[in-house]
Amino acid sequence: MDGGVGGAQTQYVLFGLCDEEYGLPIARVQSIIRYEQPTPVPHAPQGIEGVFNLRGQVLPLIDLGWRLRGEPITPTAASRIIVAESAAGSIGLAVDLVHEVANLDSDEIRPAPEAAVASDMAEAFVGVVNYEDRLIILLDPDKALPKPVIGVGGAPQEADSDV
Repeated sequence: MDGGVGGAQTQYVLFGLCDEEYGLPIARVQSIIRYEQPTPVPHAPQGIEGVFNLRGQVLPLIDLGWRLRGEPITPTAASRIIVAESAAGSIGLAVDLVHEVANLDSDEIRPAPEAAVASDMAEAFVGVVNYEDRLIILLDPDKALPKPVIGVGGAPQEADSDV
């Protein structure tokens, strides 16, 4: 897949979760850092591990294993946090490991089989692609991640106006 004839190529960050490989468009990835234990937030939705500080910015940390597979990751020395841009703003995504950045030909991306994808997550998957004899599941970061609980400016969506 290095510059073959055909459709446009897009770069994806390839990462592992629970023995499966996924990809996020590199254009949405701000940085990749070593996993660090987040500060828990009381009453956070399931799958949100807490918050962490990245160069003075406090970001939520989402356990992508829990979100996509229903199984939390078990942090190891290889675990990473992918800092990505989503509809909710900058967020951290806890993953088992990051493999590489790959150029994927858009002509080779196939839709995910409907029977293999839960209906509540169907929109989260852009498709699947074979890359170096591995099957990679490509994600749409806006649809694969939980919707924001906090509105613009940090105000709750259902905030009282007389405060």
